[in-house]
Amino acid sequence: MTSSIEFEQERLDAFHADLSRHIDHLHQRIGQVSSAPATGTGQDDLEREAHLVNLRQQLRSAEASRMRLCFGRIDPDSGPELHIGRIGLRSVNGDVVLVDWRAPQAAPFYQATSAQPMHLSMRRRIATRQEDLREVVTHIDDEFFDGQTHLLPGAEAMNDPRTGRMGDILATIAADQDAIIRSPVEHVTVVKGGPGTGKTVVALHRAAWLLYTYSEKLSLDGVLVIGPSTLFLRYIDQVLPSLGETDVVLMTTATMVPGIRASAQDPATVAAIKGDARMADVIARAISARIRVPDTDVRITTESHGQIRIRAGQFTEAARGLSRHQRYHEGRETFLRRVLEAAARNRLRDAGHSTPTANEVLDEVSDFIDDRHVRRKLNLMWMPIDPADLINRLLSDADFLRECANGILESHEQAALLRPRLSPWTVDDVPLIDEVAARVGVWERPRRCAPTSSPDDPRELDARDLHVANAHHVERSTRSVAERAFDDRDWIYGHVIVDEAQELSAMAWRAVQRRASRKSMTVVGDLQQASHPAAARTWEEALGWAGESLRLHELTITYRITEEIADTASSWLTAAGGHAPTLQPIRTGPPTVAIARPTADVRTYIEKVLIDFTGRAAVIVPAAEVPMWSELLDGDPFGFGPDAIDAVAAVITAQDSKGLEFDQVFIVNPEAIAYEVPAGANIYVACTRATNQLHLITPE
Repeated sequence: MTSSIEFEQERLDAFHADLSRHIDHLHQRIGQVSSAPATGTGQDDLEREAHLVNLRQQLRSAEASRMRLCFGRIDPDSGPELHIGRIGLRSVNGDVVLVDWRAPQAAPFYQATSAQPMHLSMRRRIATRQEDLREVVTHIDDEFFDGQTHLLPGAEAMNDPRTGRMGDILATIAADQDAIIRSPVEHVTVVKGGPGTGKTVVALHRAAWLLYTYSEKLSLDGVLVIGPSTLFLRYIDQVLPSLGETDVVLMTTATMVPGIRASAQDPATVAAIKGDARMADVIARAISARIRVPDTDVRITTESHGQIRIRAGQFTEAARGLSRHQRYHEGRETFLRRVLEAAARNRLRDAGHSTPTANEVLDEVSDFIDDRHVRRKLNLMWMPIDPADLINRLLSDADFLRECANGILESHEQAALLRPRLSPWTVDDVPLIDEVAARVGVWERPRRCAPTSSPDDPRELDARDLHVANAHHVERSTRSVAERAFDDRDWIYGHVIVDEAQELSAMAWRAVQRRASRKSMTVVGDLQQASHPAAARTWEEALGWAGESLRLHELTITYRITEEIADTASSWLTAAGGHAPTLQPIRTGPPTVAIARPTADVRTYIEKVLIDFTGRAAVIVPAAEVPMWSELLDGDPFGFGPDAIDAVAAVITAQDSKGLEFDQVFIVNPEAIAYEVPAGANIYVACTRATNQLHLITPE
């Protein structure tokens, strides 16, 4: 008689054969489409490239599904069993043999309970491992809906050693987590919960589910995931590909503006001011200060000593009707065009043309538009703005800051903001730059006027121009949605996910909101862990703009941390002035180790603990002591910077550790970390990064 494991192994081998056939078919189709002769028409080229992009996306998803291809099975009360996997597969006969975990048919695998079995008689979780080139079934867990058995998803998986990258939880998603994952796309869904409740992994699985369920809607606009740090993004970067989704944009608030990279941190007092919503009003004034429409007649002497005159009333007329909601550079373009045309008509009339035609005006403008004297004079009336340059000036020019901030910021706040010109960008500068960019729009440098290809229609393109235009569009079409969205600051995403959202300031939320104007978001965080001085106190405060689309969910079961770690974290948080939330750990572990060691012996202690250690560890140090510990802990097994999580022991700060998890955590100088930010948020975060063992080391 065939055992259950043997049966599932046979099925798994068959699934891999089906997957290999599917991958071979995709390679064949890509080859056929790529080698098909071009028709010479731009539309056909676009359609072919779009087809190739789609096929390559399918291939990436299929290739990413080789590991743990099938992880579950459900047996209905009546009818055949259904196997659940990373992607859906059909047999050579076209029959569905593996159901995609995101499909509606797979929902009972996650949502069925003893109280509501959803017409299931059994749920089976299938564990596998890779042996050479074959995936092997190692064990199965069966749950019968007879009221006698109950397995808590995720509990056993937390005993597995960390790898330095977040893994998926496809086989262990709990019912309350699945309800959030499959909630409607049109809401702003907030997932709150303490450390270790699975907020992040639920958000990422939700991204994959949304892309599958609403593929037509989201494939055009894409999904954005915003994390707290580049270290965090590296930690999660394999989750979505493993779920079959590779076309998602990952960024932090510090990388939201293309071309700007910031890593420096402001002092808390400065960060609090920069993150305050009042800065939007300061920026609005700074932009308005660049508009100086003359209220008197203006005469300009050109380089060739000609004269151009514009009356005060013509300036007023040129500025008339420009909407205050119109972007700055759009208004500038309209204003300057009107002024140039007025100047051209004046010159033509002075030359005896009483009623100049539109073409005559255009020709006249082309005669002086590139004159340096004209350009300088007109630019000063409505100056073009580079967002980064404006913020740099605002933060380094005391007079300009005073002009823009008086009545909005107190004098001591203005003084705190000032710094030397061209100082390195800080993380809290980026939302300010983004605010300027959103208000002013793109500034395109004026192009020189040139003869058109047709005297009858200046808009007509000749054949060569048309070919170049088509080639440009084809080139753009070969880039994925994620690639195009990442480089476009104005991109509006179909869905936005914000992790560690409690760290966002009011100005950062404004930047996020602009990218999520469709009000389709998933926001996850724990307000108790907030450390940014301008962070919101409630989700309603942070997301008031969401209105009736706001939906709050809470995860309460703590999978990651043990009872012992939870007790330690709560004790330190309370001692530092914070309010300890109620945590519900489902696991127990070894007691927290609290020791004192000479500073020079800390390395020896950690290395001794890590002998024969399997998994990942973190050494969390005070931010002010990073230079010292970088020297004392240099070399293996320790790692620093963006690659820290690839080392056996990552040396990081509490801020850098947000969202990460490690088998063992060594907190060096916990007293200093406890008071880095108000209410002990950092020590709480640091303690709750450990899944099994926590060490508190006080240097002597």
